Amino acid sequence: MMPTKADMSEGDFQKLLKIALMDLRIRRTLLENEITDQRNDLRTLEQDEAIERLEQQILPVQADYDHYRTFLKAEK
Repeated sequence: MMPTKADMSEGDFQKLLKIALMDLRIRRTLLENEITDQRNDLRTLEQDEAIERLEQQILPVQADYDHYRTFLKAEK
């Protein structure tokens, strides 16, 4: 059986959240960099579609980040 949040200390849970948020920030940055690279190339319909797909991939990453950020306790 997989452990649940109840099985971990608050400190471990906060550390896990920080790791997840860092991963989401990295994923978002990579997608944003790819969009920038696409925009720096000559514009074609194919590139516009690629940019649109990348922008659509950023939306759930940002939503996850915003959601999990609400559980992170403020640093003292």
